Amino acid sequence: MALLHFSSALSILCCLLTAGGSVLLEKNMVVLDEFSASDWSNCGVNDPFVVNSLSISSPIRIPGPLTIGLSGTLKVPVHAPLKLEVEIKKKVWGIWFKLPCEDNYGSCTYNDVCEMLDKMFPEKTCPSTLQSHNVPCHCPVAPAEINIPTITLDIPKVQLPAFLADGEYWLQVKASSGAEQIACFSTTIAVKAT
Repeated sequence: MALLHFSSALSILCCLLTAGGSVLLEKNMVVLDEFSASDWSNCGVNDPFVVNSLSISSPIRIPGPLTIGLSGTLKVPVHAPLKLEVEIKKKVWGIWFKLPCEDNYGSCTYNDVCEMLDKMFPEKTCPSTLQSHNVPCHCPVAPAEINIPTITLDIPKVQLPAFLADGEYWLQVKASSGAEQIACFSTTIAVKAT
């Protein structure tokens, strides 16, 4: 469940495509200290939003802190509805298996992230961490250079189902508005229950 919450947090972070912040992230920074290889990449061609850097603390320890950050370039305004498609696969015996969508977590499609953000942050408010970096939490979002600050979240101790035990995961996030794909990127991460 914590990995699924992480994927949702990362997905929503990706939807906060806006200018602000002064944190500079190292290009292609995803370090897996318990697995041999990891990388992230833009998977769309000529998408209006391109990820320039992505940082994810790894391995993700449950319980423990999770640090994520993102920077990129948004070339067009983004309006509601903003659709988000998240796909998560886990490597088991060298084979990638897709995790299902359960209770709105996992490999899920969110048809209107803008509406979700409005419900999460009523009355057009945003958490102080994002406000201090001029990162709004609502649509529409204007074209801009994006620097979403590195944010640390605490993952609580949770009972993990067997299929979410320690391991290596692949995550792909696609965002679209209407028929236009806005962004697509993928990465690998490691999860370790402590």
